[in-house]
Amino acid sequence: MFVRAGWRARASSWTEYEVGHEWVRIGLVEASPDEHLFSGIVDPSRLDELAAFFAGLSLRYSIELWSDDQTNLLRELAG
Repeated sequence: MFVRAGWRARASSWTEYEVGHEWVRIGLVEASPDEHLFSGIVDPSRLDELAAFFAGLSLRYSIELWSDDQTNLLRELAG
């Protein structure tokens, strides 16, 4: 579904994928058939765009934006 939406995708292991666009690169792990875990890098100014993209795919999501030193949670989105 990411590729159909114009994203790049590649398998990074037997069960994990890396997906990306010009402004985002995230790893995707299937935690269960109903839940996917993502982690990676996104342009902070486009965080709302990423959330809207996930919502458009009907994916449940939780996004945390951390400071560069990983000590402060700057923003959290869920849907």
